[in-house]
Amino acid sequence: MKIKNRFLQLGTLFILLIVAACSGGEKKDSGNQTDGSEVLQGVQQNKNTTGMHRQHNNLADNFANNDIVILDEVYRVNEQTKAELEEVIEAYLLLKDALKDDNIVSADKATDLMLKKIKEVKSEKLDGKGQNAWENHISLYDDKLQEMQHVKGLEEKRSYFSHISEIMYCTIKSFGLKEGDLFAIYCPMAFDGKGAYWISETKEIQNPYMGVKMPTCGKIKEEL
Repeated sequence: MKIKNRFLQLGTLFILLIVAACSGGEKKDSGNQTDGSEVLQGVQQNKNTTGMHRQHNNLADNFANNDIVILDEVYRVNEQTKAELEEVIEAYLLLKDALKDDNIVSADKATDLMLKKIKEVKSEKLDGKGQNAWENHISLYDDKLQEMQHVKGLEEKRSYFSHISEIMYCTIKSFGLKEGDLFAIYCPMAFDGKGAYWISETKEIQNPYMGVKMPTCGKIKEEL
């Protein structure tokens, strides 16, 4: 009799354990389904966010001037306008070299030349987003280059050059100029550790901010 009662008790306990396990399992599964849905949604949001950041996250996000227009998609210009814009780049590179060599006279000449080349770009050949972008750029170029003409010291000129470099980056990226032939380089020590970018036609580091005292300070950040 005792053995029979013991079996009954064990049987009852076993059934209760099964019911409890099933209830707990259903609850757990239900919870997992909800959590899984939330996790999936979160992963999808992260994918979307990552994609968005990949599309828009570029060096321009780090620039001091946030007012420069940079097009998400390259605006392809005709051959004549492309040649005119690339002459602006050539003048910029002369300015970069003059500052690298600590040569104020050459820097002033390159500044004048760059202003001249900017005015020679026929903006009426552009339309829509391309025209809006160039009008924004030319206005900023004019302001910074004219200010650069008026200051006398190398350090003051270099300060304006850092802004001009940011505009130049946005011009190159917006209009797809000299693709594969230019490099965006960053100097972390420029302006007492604030850092600054410049554009170069060579991978060789020739720093326009530190000049002859520290010509090789810098790191390539992007091939344009």
